[in-house]
Amino acid sequence: MPTHEIGLQVENLCVSYQGVPAVRGVDLEVKAGEAIGLIGPNGAGKSSTLLGIMGATARTGTVRINGIDVAGLPPEKVVRQGVALVPEGRHIFSELSVLNNLKLGLVGRREKTGIPEAFAEVFTLFPILEEFQGRKAGLLSGGQQQQLAIARSLMANPDIILLDEPSLGLSPTAVDTVFEALDVVRKAGKAVLIVEQRAEFTIAFSDKTFVLHDGLITLTLGPSDANNVDVLTEAYFG
Repeated sequence: MPTHEIGLQVENLCVSYQGVPAVRGVDLEVKAGEAIGLIGPNGAGKSSTLLGIMGATARTGTVRINGIDVAGLPPEKVVRQGVALVPEGRHIFSELSVLNNLKLGLVGRREKTGIPEAFAEVFTLFPILEEFQGRKAGLLSGGQQQQLAIARSLMANPDIILLDEPSLGLSPTAVDTVFEALDVVRKAGKAVLIVEQRAEFTIAFSDKTFVLHDGLITLTLGPSDANNVDVLTEAYFG
């Protein structure tokens, strides 16, 4: 069962590119067993927020993982603190088999025990990956590749999983499969932070959703706001 302890705490996160601010003082937290959405128009700073959390771009502010400040740590050390990022576009290794892609996820694993169980868990979550484990990843459909990208991140047994546009380019059926799996991940006690363009879908799924505009959080929404056209209009157009 979820512990509801704070897994991720972000305070006054700022990210700039060549002096141009992309994220301007974002504060958020994601508790264990909780899914938080981050939505907003293109260029709002959503992906930059995730990169800032991971230490994959220059940033200021405070990022705590399970109470530990990871300021100044490179991405590979942030991963070792229990964070996994599923990037936009999936970034699987198309020439490698599904199984070998999953094995690469073990690189960031903090403990070297429980590996057979980790494979069993991701195959239970995404049965198609077990069926196609010997197939080249590049031959999978877009939805199957997204399942592989999420499964690969879970092989590291992270406490916190960050996802950048997990529904991008997927069919409605594939989107449902991905979010059903993420619900299982959330209920297993992991903290989930999702950047998405599908606002209505994200708001309905997430425990709480933040709206980002010009690098700032301007609105906080709950699941009951998912079908409110006026709220969605304000979220995207101000």
